[in-house]
Amino acid sequence: MAGVLDALVSYVQNMLTGMARDEVQMLLGVSGEIQKLDIKLKDLKNFLLDADKRSITDQSVQAWVLELREAMYDATNILDICQIQAMERGPSHDAGCFNPLLFCMRNPIHAHKIGSRIKNLNQRLEDIKKRSLDFNFINLNSYEDHSRRVASSRPGSRETSGELDESSLVGENIEEDTRNLVEMLTTAALPKCENNKILVFAIVGVGGIGKTTLAKKIFNHDIIQQEFAKKIWLSVNQDFSEIELLRRAVIEAGGEHQSNGNTRGALERALKEVLNRQKILLVMDDVWNHRAWEDVLQTPLITAALAPGSCVLVTTRHDTVARGMMATMPYHHVNKLDPEDAWLLLKKKVVGNGNDEAQIELLKDIGMEIITKCDCLPLAVKVIGGLLRQKTARRREWENVLNDSIWSVSQMPEELNYAIYLSYEDLSPSLKPCFLHYSLLPKSRVFFTDEIIGMWISEGFVYGTSCDLEKIGKEYYDELYRGTLLSLI
Repeated sequence: MAGVLDALVSYVQNMLTGMARDEVQMLLGVSGEIQKLDIKLKDLKNFLLDADKRSITDQSVQAWVLELREAMYDATNILDICQIQAMERGPSHDAGCFNPLLFCMRNPIHAHKIGSRIKNLNQRLEDIKKRSLDFNFINLNSYEDHSRRVASSRPGSRETSGELDESSLVGENIEEDTRNLVEMLTTAALPKCENNKILVFAIVGVGGIGKTTLAKKIFNHDIIQQEFAKKIWLSVNQDFSEIELLRRAVIEAGGEHQSNGNTRGALERALKEVLNRQKILLVMDDVWNHRAWEDVLQTPLITAALAPGSCVLVTTRHDTVARGMMATMPYHHVNKLDPEDAWLLLKKKVVGNGNDEAQIELLKDIGMEIITKCDCLPLAVKVIGGLLRQKTARRREWENVLNDSIWSVSQMPEELNYAIYLSYEDLSPSLKPCFLHYSLLPKSRVFFTDEIIGMWISEGFVYGTSCDLEKIGKEYYDELYRGTLLSLI
């Protein structure tokens, strides 16, 4: 829903931006209406991401979002009417760019109608904005923008590092996985005919399943410390900067970077120099696109004449990324926690704050139900453990957490699979409404790809020029399929 609204708002704003506002306001006879409309659109746009997340379980927020959507459709209708009137007029004889809205305003009859509709729309948006205060929406975009700015202004600023928190480790599975991967990293060798390559190994799994924790345990293992002269930990994520990634690699390898003005070529040379003839282990955490390796780091590492046995270990949510990096098969897929291990992790997070382990053990039956709702995903268990830590060790408190529909970070209905929701959250705003629409199609009928794309276009989920809509819709479909959210038969 946020993706649709965001596109609608952007469309209206772009039309308003292209107008000669002073002339339009004069023709409307109402000073400031265009500015008011633009300002309200910008203000409401800030709330869309938060409203989208909360509308999943809150019906009152759903109603607010639907009303805003209807208002946006009315705004586009106003502009469409102007477009039709302009087309009926015929080709413009004016030099330069022809603005259909401005043409409508120059017609007294149209100007009165359009002016009245814009004033009414402004009043509707004002009422919608006032009601938004009841929900205490926050501007999630500002947090994301801030995080993005910080990430681009500081090398390696993402949350993860190679430091390991031992308190998050539970069970024998992670110990066995660590032993197996350490052995692979320290014994694998390239054939002589491929000495111009570097071995890549991949840890694959859904978000929150423990890929980074496993990589950290490997990174800090005693055998790894002995085997590799240099160890480099790089957090990549979705919005990586090529220059910052190279600069961070130089720093982590023990090299020097002189200033933010370093060119890519200078950073590549610095990286090659500091790694020359060294046996290295490079960990690339949270990789979303194989380009981070193929287009940025692969060439300087291969040309650095690394010592035999040098390796790259990548963590990613997608097999396609591992394939793009030509990782050694088979990839290591991380499994969910065993229920007993998940319970042990939950206890670790809850014990403290006046709660002792004996008290917590009495609540194991409720705790195991909570773990089931967490789908035995380590991240979900840790988050809920942090929530329970703030409460007293009483059955009623834990039952309230278990039965609350917004108990988890996902804030999704109980019947939705947590792993699928994590994948849904990864989608861009433009893809979310397409996926939700697809999920509502009857499962008893087979739909062809073209049919689905046509429905998305008719619903207004695909934006672009008329000649590009089907192509863009096909790109949306392909991306959902690659993310395993759609299946073919």
